[in-house]
Order: sequence, then C-alpha cells, then structure tokens
Amino acid sequence: MTPIRTSMKPIRPFRRDDIPQVADLRRRVFGVSGNAAGQPISASLAKEYADYFEAIFFQNPWADEAFPSLVSQDATGRITGFLGVMPRRMVFRGRRINVAISSQFIVEPDKRSMGAGLQMMKTFLLGPQDLSLTDEANNISRKLWESFGGVTAPLSSFHWTRMLRPSRYAVALVASALGERKLFAPFLLAAKPVCNLVDTIAARKMPQRFSQPQPKVEAAELSLEGLLHCLSEFSESRALWPEYDARSLGWLLKTIARKTQWGELRKLAIHNLRGELIGWYLYHLKPGGTSNLLQMMAKKTAIEEVLDHLFYDAWQHGSLAITGRLEPQFMPAFFDKRCMLTGAPWVLIQSHDPDLLQSIQQGDALLSKLEGEWCIRFR
Repeated sequence: MTPIRTSMKPIRPFRRDDIPQVADLRRRVFGVSGNAAGQPISASLAKEYADYFEAIFFQNPWADEAFPSLVSQDATGRITGFLGVMPRRMVFRGRRINVAISSQFIVEPDKRSMGAGLQMMKTFLLGPQDLSLTDEANNISRKLWESFGGVTAPLSSFHWTRMLRPSRYAVALVASALGERKLFAPFLLAAKPVCNLVDTIAARKMPQRFSQPQPKVEAAELSLEGLLHCLSEFSESRALWPEYDARSLGWLLKTIARKTQWGELRKLAIHNLRGELIGWYLYHLKPGGTSNLLQMMAKKTAIEEVLDHLFYDAWQHGSLAITGRLEPQFMPAFFDKRCMLTGAPWVLIQSHDPDLLQSIQQGDALLSKLEGEWCIRFR
C-alpha cells in the first residue's frame, strides 16, 4: 500500500505526547475490563496507562533513540497503530550486540490502517538492531513476521507444565476454561478435601509423576548481586547471553515484582552439598494456582536436581502446578520429569547474521522471560 502523500510521515517514532492516543487505541482494539465499548477510559486508568508507557518505553535502562517504539498515523495525524520496542544488550560469542524486543503491536481494525500496520512492522525489522525478537506472538503476528524475512524458533516456543496437585489442578482448569471461576468458587472450596485425598493417593501410587520429595541440595535467597554473580558464572554456557549490570537488572526485577497478580517473585540459588553453585531459578509463586517460571539455569549434570527443587518449592508453598518456557538443551530432563508440553505463543526472531539465528534455533542461547516481553506487558 502506497503511503498517503502528506507533510506528515505515516510511520514515525513514538513520543510522550502520543500516550493518550495510544492508550485509547489499545482500549478500543483490545478492550479494558470494566469499560463499555465506545466509552472513554477513566482518569485513574488513563494515569495507569500513562505511567506504564512512560516507565516501559521511555524510562527503561536501555532506552535509546536509535531504537524507538513506532506509531502509524493517518492523513489527519490521528494515530492508527503502535509497535512497542524495548532495546536490550546481549553478548554473542564474546561480541556485544543490540537486541530490539517488540511488543504491544496494535493496529486500528479497518482496511485503511492495515497497510500502515504492515509498514510499521517492516520499519521495525529494518532497524539498526543486530537481532529482532518477540516471544509472545500469535499466529497472525507469526505470519506477518515471516513475510518480512523473520523466522520462528519452534523449540523455544514450547511451554511445559508440571502438575503438582493433579486433581485440584484439573478441577481449577475446568472452572477457568468455563470462564466462571467466581461462580465455581464454592464448588472448588467444597471439592478441596476430596481433591487433596486424591492427590495424596496419586503421589503414593505414582511417585515419579506426582511425588515431590525433599531435594538433597541447598537453596539460598538470591540478592541482586547474587543473581549478577550467577549470570556471570554461567555466561560461557551459551553462545548468546544477556548482558546486565546492577542498574538494568535491578530495574527489571522491580518491574517484574510489581506484577503481583502473578504472585510473589521468588529467586533462589541452588548449591550441591559441597557448596558448589549448580543453578538458579526465578518464578512467580501462585499458591492455589499455577506458578510461572521466569528464568532457570543449571549445569547440564545438575538440571534434574535444580528442577526437583523448583517443583518441591512450588509444591511446598501451595502451587497446583508450575509452568515455563522450554529450555531446548534441557528437553530430556523435562520429559523425564513427566512435564506436559504445549506450543505457542511463538518465539520469533530476525537477524542478518545466520550464525546468530542458528544458535537460537539450536537452543544455544539464554532467552528466558526476563529477556522477553514479560516485563513489557500492561498489568
């Protein structure tokens, strides 16, 4: 589609004064709980949007005018699309590279805006970054991304789930699928004793699947400095590795910790009985629900011990299940631990460096939820 010839550029960098229009666009395209269609958002929600866009896209520690978020606008200057971009720094085989993570791809749902949306995506992918990444894409975004030369990383797109309390998890899953969790709350409460009994029997009869024995390793709460040490200690284990310092990692952890709807952020380093660091993990603990792993790393010879401790910790604190993105190099361990695998959302990548793409496709990269769109989510 040929852009309309006006004095205004149809695609341009996102500015602070665009926030009200982008917030309204997001409400109209994705909807907002508690707001009827066509009605303006409340003052409190408008402030929440303003704070979100300001913090994520203008005040993040990697903010760089060379890697701006983008908006599309029509001939009148009205914003019809938005593509959020967060720059990141990583190291590939000893060389520092620039990574651009895309998120919040929003386009006005009419035919006139679609061409501008395509142009916005093309502009992003033709940017100066060494690697473009998005890791929560749907099928529509995947096809669009691939049409501009991007590729899908299928192994990294798998997610695993380990049931910890299978009976309670199954009942909660059905209630959630029906979309009436509040309506089923009395039933879930009444069924809890029966489900607990079934789960106890299942753990006794099928210990490999449902038992959570106390691991023979030691765990210690991770401080910011401790996590930086862990990342440094394991940095040679992958060809592609994220680069953090105290400021950037501190900002990221604070941003994630505020997402209290996902639960409490737990950060643990795992040592063997000789006191040697064998791995670590970060996850959102959700008692009575499904906990969510954000980042995990382990020595190849110790991945089962680290997984066992993760499952035990989540179970001990009341989780029904725990889920996370598959780490391709640890795939056999997830199968051995009877984890269920599901596909999508998609991890999509684009780079002019074929070696970089191949390393990611082969799983030779640390691309956890800390390095992806998780921290860019609204709410």
